[in-house]
Amino acid sequence: MKKYILTLLIAVIGITAFAQKSKSETVVIQTNGVCETCKKTFTENVPFFKGVTDFKYDVATAKMTVTYNPQKTTVAEIRQGVSKLGYNADDVKADPKAREKLPACCKTEKKSGCSPGCSHGHKH
Repeated sequence: MKKYILTLLIAVIGITAFAQKSKSETVVIQTNGVCETCKKTFTENVPFFKGVTDFKYDVATAKMTVTYNPQKTTVAEIRQGVSKLGYNADDVKADPKAREKLPACCKTEKKSGCSPGCSHGHKH
């Protein structure tokens, strides 16, 4: 009987862990990133935010798609993390101090492209 209860308990714990792991949500966040350097900044940071399980960034649209565990983080926390990198995240404005530290080309507006002589590998 003890073996049966122990086996049942282990099975319940395993199923619960699997169910929690499979519960994820995805959000698309509009940023003001403009180039490959911006993408590199996002790629080196966002996947390591607490609760983030997957991340993709499209330079052409400046949108990031983030899959996350809602039991570990919220969309607001993810947006705040992006802000702390120096970028807007939907309606959350970039942290001014972090924005100031970005390379010049990352601070340009999408329409204007890079400053002359930019070597970040994106189209002008």
